[in-house]
Amino acid sequence: MNEGTTFLELPADVVMEIFSKLPVKSLLRFKAVCKYWCSLIQSPTFVAKHLRHHKNQENLLVHCYHVHGGASALSLFPDEYLAGTSLEYQDHIPTPTSFSTVSTVLGPVDGLVFIYNDHSLMLLWNPATREVKLLPPLVVSSLPLSSPSRTLYSHVFGFGKDPSTNDFKVVCVRDYWDDDLQVWYVPLVSVYTLSSHSWRQFRDYTFSSLRVVKSYTNTYLNGFYYWGGISSCRVFAFDVRNEIFREIRTPDTFKSMQGNLALYNDSLATFAYNRGTETSVDVWVMEAEGSWIKKVSIGPLLNIRRALGSWKTGFIFIETGIMQLALLNPDTKEIRHLGPRINCYCLQVSSYKESLVRLH
Repeated sequence: MNEGTTFLELPADVVMEIFSKLPVKSLLRFKAVCKYWCSLIQSPTFVAKHLRHHKNQENLLVHCYHVHGGASALSLFPDEYLAGTSLEYQDHIPTPTSFSTVSTVLGPVDGLVFIYNDHSLMLLWNPATREVKLLPPLVVSSLPLSSPSRTLYSHVFGFGKDPSTNDFKVVCVRDYWDDDLQVWYVPLVSVYTLSSHSWRQFRDYTFSSLRVVKSYTNTYLNGFYYWGGISSCRVFAFDVRNEIFREIRTPDTFKSMQGNLALYNDSLATFAYNRGTETSVDVWVMEAEGSWIKKVSIGPLLNIRRALGSWKTGFIFIETGIMQLALLNPDTKEIRHLGPRINCYCLQVSSYKESLVRLH
């Protein structure tokens, strides 16, 4: 910088590099300084650079449920707290008031989270900027589902990004049963696209919400959203770009084990376990579609209810026998409890990075 040069006179690439190291809270304030800074901070190039900068540390996003109050909440662990020896949950993230009871949290995908509550309200949310976008309600019009005895029997959501357009999409698959006719309707698929703020509906014979289970962590990766199957020997994927479903085979050894689908070192993985008096955990990574390899084997260990996913350090998130969230070191088998939380148990856990991605 030459003597007498002010910060406002710096070249755009220099300003962008400096700003990319700052937290979202500071950048939101800087947008008000001048139109130039506001335009730069909102530009797609800067938003992408900031999201992927190494200074943008990963936090832990926890969706937990309070037994007595009947309400759920989201909490964040700053990364530095995970390195400590004495851990306590951080304050809850203030979700919109209409979402005091949250049943489903998907993501984050580029810092955005999809939330669905028990009253069928849906929204996309950026926790860093506090920006919220309420999704239009799901409907069943234009499809032959008008029978008065029709019942919504099951549904499942997925959330991801179309890598060809960088547009965000939510998929919902609903299965209807007709009690009078004693028949299942063909599953109804609805796809919401952020750019158009609308749903597209179609029927699909190849997939059913009855065949999958909800994940306990983020399972979107490289243009596909994944669900674990009711049968442990199957994994199902939704191609976000082409809006089609795939079925992926898993090793026969999965048949005799329970498992949760999660991400492990930027790959899709199944955290398979046999639960009994003692629990063993095997981490199987999908190296190519349908090709799996066992990367980690831990146990047997006491006081583990299930494995939930992994942290960037190679640690594994587990739910203990008393339904508390903990970190398991696969090398030393040390279990570090993230709590305690009284009358509360973990529903979902994911890695979260701050983002400037806009919803409007």
